[in-house]
Amino acid sequence: MNAHNDVKRPSDQSLDGRLVPAAARLRFAARVDFLVARWLERCATNAEVAQRWFKTDRKPTHEFGMGVSLVASSPRWDETA
Repeated sequence: MNAHNDVKRPSDQSLDGRLVPAAARLRFAARVDFLVARWLERCATNAEVAQRWFKTDRKPTHEFGMGVSLVASSPRWDETA
């Protein structure tokens, strides 16, 4: 009986040449997606920090008819002078 000849070992299997570039493209696309997502997260964090730094004054103003003034306030500025 030659039953042991029917079992293919990993070294016996031929590697399909079309699958290697396709798998590499998928890994590359996944890596690019990860890096872009991380970059966008940093951009969003930086935007939130910038918004905290330059919060607009929430006191209602009558001259523009809105609840927001166009003057940015910052804790670093001395507004009493």
